[in-house]
Amino acid sequence: MPSESEGDNERTTRRRFLEMSTVALTGLAGASVSTSINHSPPRAPSRVSGSGGSSDLPSLSIADAARLISSRRLSPVELTTAVLARIETLNPRVGAFITVAGEQALAAARTAEREIQRGAYRGPLHGIPVGVKDTYYTKGIRTTAASPVLRNFVPDFDAAIVERMLKAGAILTGKLNLPEFSFGGYTPGCNNPWDLTRNAGGSSGGAGAALAASLVLGACGGDTSGSIRNPASTCGVVGLKPTFGLVSRYGVVPISWTLDHLGPMARTVTDTAILLGTIAGHDPRDRSSARVPVPDYRNMLRRNVRGLRLGVIAPAEIDGFHPDTRDAFSAAVKVLESLGAEVREVAFPARMKVAARCQRIIRICEAAAYHRQFLTTDAVNSYISDVGRSGPGVSRVRTTVEAGSLLTAAQYVQAQRARALFIDDMHKVFEPLDALLSPTMPSPAGVPVSPPETFRDWWNVCGFPAISLPCGFSRNPAGLPIGLQVCTRPFHDGLALVVAHAFETATDWHQRRPPL
Repeated sequence: MPSESEGDNERTTRRRFLEMSTVALTGLAGASVSTSINHSPPRAPSRVSGSGGSSDLPSLSIADAARLISSRRLSPVELTTAVLARIETLNPRVGAFITVAGEQALAAARTAEREIQRGAYRGPLHGIPVGVKDTYYTKGIRTTAASPVLRNFVPDFDAAIVERMLKAGAILTGKLNLPEFSFGGYTPGCNNPWDLTRNAGGSSGGAGAALAASLVLGACGGDTSGSIRNPASTCGVVGLKPTFGLVSRYGVVPISWTLDHLGPMARTVTDTAILLGTIAGHDPRDRSSARVPVPDYRNMLRRNVRGLRLGVIAPAEIDGFHPDTRDAFSAAVKVLESLGAEVREVAFPARMKVAARCQRIIRICEAAAYHRQFLTTDAVNSYISDVGRSGPGVSRVRTTVEAGSLLTAAQYVQAQRARALFIDDMHKVFEPLDALLSPTMPSPAGVPVSPPETFRDWWNVCGFPAISLPCGFSRNPAGLPIGLQVCTRPFHDGLALVVAHAFETATDWHQRRPPL
């Protein structure tokens, strides 16, 4: 416990932080926004009650909050307190969190405040409230994977990503919602902040909803079949599936060891670059971790897209997508073309479409291998039952992994051989390209469509990086976010961020906030 004099000093220090933060926030509110192209102005951010003029603090970007914190104009304690207050107010309606670690978060914020006061500033995540998907091991905080099987599991160590964020000074506010063991694109109990009657998507649905509702400033999720990009598109935020091997997966509950990717989610591309720069890099504890240099992703965003060769998925390939999605995608391509990018249509060889189906076999075979430890014990009776139930929110984990257990080694090997052909073909597709553009999701949240292919889990099969960012809103139904997907070659994650940032800077979709 601090002494009385230490407590008085801390209160005085925080008062100085808060006095300066009020002035800083007033300046931010009056600052000019980026020039937009044929779009309406952004909606005002939602507000919650708070003290000391802190009601808009949770809506700050990581980059803006970091500027204020580093200059001692914003206290990490005030920012964290405002975020926790907003979680308390809105999470019962949004359902983004499984576990809120309020006491630990405030303790970490006080530590960050003291460190910054004595000049030990660690960088742009120092004092920033974040959340992680509840598959990430967190020391002393339960990790459930949204399953009764792990309801009482409390790890004694942190996942590699959590380690790196905490080392950078980030404040972990809690664990974010997902479908059971990350299976599926629908997160039960997690509502879309743009329309609370709709789902936030999955499997990183809690992360997407928390960001859209300004319950965290940054988050990390998981992507095996598009599960970072799906909720990013559906909730109107940014989500990056990095190159396979760029980010360590150590200490995370898996689905599929050769398809799983972990990556950052945020409200802006700049914030996503900040997060990626923190969590990327070799980790000997992950056997798939690549030994590649980690560039300054944020600094790379200064580059423009003039002269870049951008492939655009051909209209025939997305004929079954929702018309508002197709229109928003077409408009997004025109924006990038107006910035000087060279655009050319891309159609995929028939062999690729067949080979891409290997993802399903690989995924359930590898999932069955992980779940064998539960299927062969009494824990098998703890899975959420799907008996007599139907609908997108029904968990079918046990059914799926038991089916995976019935597949043969020969079928798995054949799927991996098909995957090798698919990867070879994808490299050929990219030979004349710097990046490839497509819609992220075939339709806005909950709008039924049945396209032959979504072109989302392809990037898990080949391991190429892919980012989703907001590129518009639907007209029918009105007001639902639509995402643009940008894909690049392996370990060209920075280039994907460059293209995404150029589009984001030229538009204002990322500045809109849901009317909570």
